[in-house]
Amino acid sequence: MNYSEKNHSKLISGVLVVLAFVTMFFASSSYAESMYNRRVAGGRLLFDVLLEQYVPREPLDLIFRMFDYNEGRIPNTDYAVLVDYSRPSVEKRLYLLNLRSGRVERFHVAHGIRSGILETRSFSNLPDSWKSSLGFYYAKGTYLSSKNGLSLYLDGIDRSNNNSRIRNIVLHGATYVSEDFILRNGRLGWSEGCFAVGLEHVQYLINTLQNGSILLSYHKDLIAYSRRYPSEQSLFGDEIIPPGVNTRRNPGEGGGTD
Repeated sequence: MNYSEKNHSKLISGVLVVLAFVTMFFASSSYAESMYNRRVAGGRLLFDVLLEQYVPREPLDLIFRMFDYNEGRIPNTDYAVLVDYSRPSVEKRLYLLNLRSGRVERFHVAHGIRSGILETRSFSNLPDSWKSSLGFYYAKGTYLSSKNGLSLYLDGIDRSNNNSRIRNIVLHGATYVSEDFILRNGRLGWSEGCFAVGLEHVQYLINTLQNGSILLSYHKDLIAYSRRYPSEQSLFGDEIIPPGVNTRRNPGEGGGTD
């Protein structure tokens, strides 16, 4: 990404950040091009088609509102991503939403090594926290990491994730994100806060998202809390670890970025 692209990305993020908070408190707009009015083949409403594929309603509503209140500012209106950290890591909790066809694809995605064992219970926007962060991200531009290969830049546009560039929070592939890893450890591998996905899917996801997409990192019990207390958010109580789950870090987990 060159200097002008970086500035353009920052400018867009600066415009979106205020509107990201607006989406939390107001109903969807009545724009002629409202995402709520978009229909798929057969004439059915896109929103309803996505709900029928078990996309959670609250974060889907937030994503649609983000598009409506930022009409013309988000280049990629064909795809968006929801990462539902309310779900344990053994589930495919990254939802790739095709906003033209209504198709939903799901993928495994890691959380930060200090965010929890099997569950994602603690989030942070602080540098060196090694935790995941909640909120909206703007994805644009790629680079080659010597540690993680092809990686997707993510600009956090909420107060709960606006240190993403400082923290080197990106989307990248990792060997510890696989069904085989889950079978051996009882959980998915941990990142240092990045959205690490399977190596076999990273190229596809980056190609789909790199031209100005939005990604929502969500937890049903903490997303609203993150607006009031943006630095750190945690669930009460200790995580209950099922028998057989490996609680130790394996070699290669949390590979970091450069």
